[in-house]
Amino acid sequence: MFDGEFTHEGQLCSFEVLIDRFALTDPALRPIAEIVHDIDLKEDKHARPEKAGIETLINAIALAHAADDDRLLRAIATLDDLYEFYKRKRGS
Repeated sequence: MFDGEFTHEGQLCSFEVLIDRFALTDPALRPIAEIVHDIDLKEDKHARPEKAGIETLINAIALAHAADDDRLLRAIATLDDLYEFYKRKRGS
């Protein structure tokens, strides 16, 4: 968010900045950060195969739900589930 407390810094997207700022070291956050980075910055730096599916899902949430609160609830649930997947999967 432009002028938000947390925003892009250098080559990092806002999600990566948050991880860095709060010194989060949970390995399950790394693949999510890579996916978010490439979607947000419209790159293929990390070339994660999940990127296209996650990007489509996020776009679908935005299209299907007009209210920001609804979008947030759906996206939070989706990303929580993705986090749980990477938390249980070794060597993400």
